Amino acid sequence: MTKILIVEDNLEYAEDMAEFLTELEHDVLTTSSAGDMWAALSHGNIDVVVLDLGLPDEDGFNVIPRMRQLYPQIGVLVLTGRVAFDSRILGLRLGADHYLTKPIKFPELAAHIEALDRRVGPQEAAPEPGKWTLRVSARQLELMGSVIALTEKEFNFLHLLTINTRPVPRDVIVAGMGGDDPDAGRRVDMLVYRLRKKAKTGLGQDLPLRSAYGEGYSLSASFNLS
Repeated sequence: MTKILIVEDNLEYAEDMAEFLTELEHDVLTTSSAGDMWAALSHGNIDVVVLDLGLPDEDGFNVIPRMRQLYPQIGVLVLTGRVAFDSRILGLRLGADHYLTKPIKFPELAAHIEALDRRVGPQEAAPEPGKWTLRVSARQLELMGSVIALTEKEFNFLHLLTINTRPVPRDVIVAGMGGDDPDAGRRVDMLVYRLRKKAKTGLGQDLPLRSAYGEGYSLSASFNLS
């Protein structure tokens, strides 16, 4: 059973969705605003959030990165009427695990939730201090007291992986580096190569970076953000 929080200001639509997911034996809560969502998140162990972007009190694009910071273990599934390709790319770059557009058949939504729940798995304990730390303001990577400086692209790449719970698709990374450039894919490969080498030389350990064929890149260890 998955504990799901639906954040949707169309109350009739939210109730229909909740009823369907409840019949599948999920534990479902509904809220209609970002404020109510934050309150619900603070009171329970939510596994997956189904998030509408058009909320009355806060834009969903502002919600996603904050949720990633405060609740990195939660799966985030955007369900929205914003169908533009650029919106999808932005949502995924900010930290959404899935980006789905309305209208959607509820069985398909349920399948995405179940797949996300399997991928996210059980909640993990908070990262221990002194492990991998990405310093946001300084654009540095730290490990056990050793620090290396990162270029803007290296930092953006690691930050994108840090705020996501699943592999970041290659096309999302390429889009962030200039999707219209035919050499963007090769530049991603070179960035990863240089970053691995820099971490090994400057920090004395291999960068916990996993490349999943057909899925993208992900981190195989917890990173702190500071």
